[in-house]
Amino acid sequence: MMNVCYIKKYLCTKIGSKIYVIYYGGRNKKEHYKGILWKLYANLFIIKLPSGEIKSFNYIDIITKTIQIYI
Repeated sequence: MMNVCYIKKYLCTKIGSKIYVIYYGGRNKKEHYKGILWKLYANLFIIKLPSGEIKSFNYIDIITKTIQIYI
C-alpha cells in the first residue's frame, strides 16, 4: 500500500537522480517534465529542469494519480 510516508522515504534515496514527471491537469491537459529531483520538504518535492526552472509537486499528487513519476 502506497502512502505519503512511503513515498517520502523512497524519494529521499533518489535525490539528485534524473526524474520524468507527467502531470495530468483538467480537461485532458497533460504536461511532461524532465529534470533532477532536487529537494524534499514536508509536503512537497522540488524538481529542477534543465532550463533552470523549478517545479514543485505534492506527495499526495502521486497517490491521487494527478502525476506519474519515473526515476
